[in-house]
Amino acid sequence: MLQKSRKITFILAIISAIIGVMLTVQLRSSLDPVHKESRSIAELRASLQKELEKHKNLLADISKYNQLYYQYETALSEDESLSVMKEELARNRKMGGMVAVEGPGIILNIVDQVYDEHVMDEHVPAPVIGGYTIDDEDLRWLVNILFANGAQAVSINGHRLIATTAIRNVGDVIQIDTRTVQPPYEMKALGEPEVLLSALKLEGVEEYFQLSNKHVIAEKQDNLMIPANTEERRIRFMKTVKEKGDS
Repeated sequence: MLQKSRKITFILAIISAIIGVMLTVQLRSSLDPVHKESRSIAELRASLQKELEKHKNLLADISKYNQLYYQYETALSEDESLSVMKEELARNRKMGGMVAVEGPGIILNIVDQVYDEHVMDEHVPAPVIGGYTIDDEDLRWLVNILFANGAQAVSINGHRLIATTAIRNVGDVIQIDTRTVQPPYEMKALGEPEVLLSALKLEGVEEYFQLSNKHVIAEKQDNLMIPANTEERRIRFMKTVKEKGDS
């Protein structure tokens, strides 16, 4: 009887210890809650709006390609199918920068600041001591601003930029693809002129280039022509598919 009483006491002690540990863990969790990310409602709404815009753009792309697929599927004849493919090829050539394009846009010139000791314009800032030279990062930054605000095509000193264009420093000069460009720089951008000019102002482009003693002149153009990209394209990974029976 005594042995049975000891077993019961031992079991109750173990149960009490387990309950005590559980209560201690729960109490610590209450006193020291897990840190959660705290973002304002405005930030969450902005993030949601961005995701909704991405979703909208993806749906538009899906709709466009579904329509193109439907055109291929419902083509009544070989000539009709060929016509659809030619239209799509022309559209892709235009998007890829392989043909010249024209329309409204802006011309952006980056030139050296001119200072006259006798005639100083109050609107022209004083020269900056220790200014630096424009490099490839400056031009890439400017190009990204234009494309991010709806520019459909951009050229620098007459060279059309495409998705694979490289802007880089080579020694003391800037090279775009395989072509060397020298200052002054002239950039042309096809797009809504007011939107592009507003973007340049909001990003502080003029003030930024004043650090290198440069003056930015931006002008609207009702009809602007941007040439095609003439760089030779090397196909490295694609090859012609052989039909059955070809050796």
